[in-house]
Amino acid sequence: MATDVCKSAYRRKPRTAMFLSFVVLLFGSVVREAFAGSAAEPTRLRISIPGVGSSSYPLIMAQKKGYFRAEGYEVELIPMAAGLAVKTLLAGEVGVTAAGTVLANLQGAKVRVVMGFIRELPYDLVVPPEIRRVEDLRGRKIAVADRGSVTFFVVRSILQAHGMEPDRDVTLLNMGTPAVRHQALLAGIVHGVVANFDGTALLADRGYHSVAKAGRFMKGFAGSLSVTQEQLEKRPDDVFRAVRATLKGIRAYLAQRDEAIKYSSAWTKISADNAAKVHELMSAGALAPDGLLDRETMESVIQESREVAGVKRAVKLDEVFDFRLVQRANDELRSWRP
Repeated sequence: MATDVCKSAYRRKPRTAMFLSFVVLLFGSVVREAFAGSAAEPTRLRISIPGVGSSSYPLIMAQKKGYFRAEGYEVELIPMAAGLAVKTLLAGEVGVTAAGTVLANLQGAKVRVVMGFIRELPYDLVVPPEIRRVEDLRGRKIAVADRGSVTFFVVRSILQAHGMEPDRDVTLLNMGTPAVRHQALLAGIVHGVVANFDGTALLADRGYHSVAKAGRFMKGFAGSLSVTQEQLEKRPDDVFRAVRATLKGIRAYLAQRDEAIKYSSAWTKISADNAAKVHELMSAGALAPDGLLDRETMESVIQESREVAGVKRAVKLDEVFDFRLVQRANDELRSWRP
């Protein structure tokens, strides 16, 4: 009899255990679902940026509005020149870069541009009051970020349009981030800088002025996201989450003017009035709401980079740009509003 009871209990035990296990799993699932946002530690994501300026506005908006955190990232934005940005990206020291990578790609770096921010070049060649024309810069010095940056291509196009060549008629100095370049101009170390919307406004308050606007002399883009080819192949979902957060940042900057001005003014240390002027320029068509670039712009940038890199072969767009993830993000966010 006792044996039969034991056998009966033994037979019932698996069912009881299974039921209890199910209850525990169900309860655990509910708890995890309810506390996923607060319990999960965000992943640190370091993003290199070309400087504290308009090309990083989508990123700062995404950070301030919590879009990166919603994707599971705690973002750190680190200003650095394009050459260093590519090296740190390839070394895995940063996860994403917003610096230019097209030239590095043509020189053999396994990187891809996965979205573009500003599809009209927001740059001016800014000089002191005594310089009135581009030609007055002959024999003088101009500060650029470095030879792989958009600032280099801008000044190169402007000089060539005025019958001059870099290094032959004008000395170009690689001076890294905008803050360093601006300080060099203010100190008289150089006689011109390529400044973005923010820098032009900031320097105008000090009496400096523009002698040429980049958009009149070349097509191009400023501000982008680039990752390694390996990341795209092995961790596309990680890249996608960063792209989606950034795309939300673009839309928030365009749609929420007052917040955009507040954050960008604090970020760049320019006045609210100047930040408002920058917002007006960005909203007039410079900032791409979909994170995409047109074919003509991409082809133009590749051609400029081929000339500098000495690349003779034809280069296909998909060797440099891969917009599949930002297109997917656009599809997902079709009805999303900030």
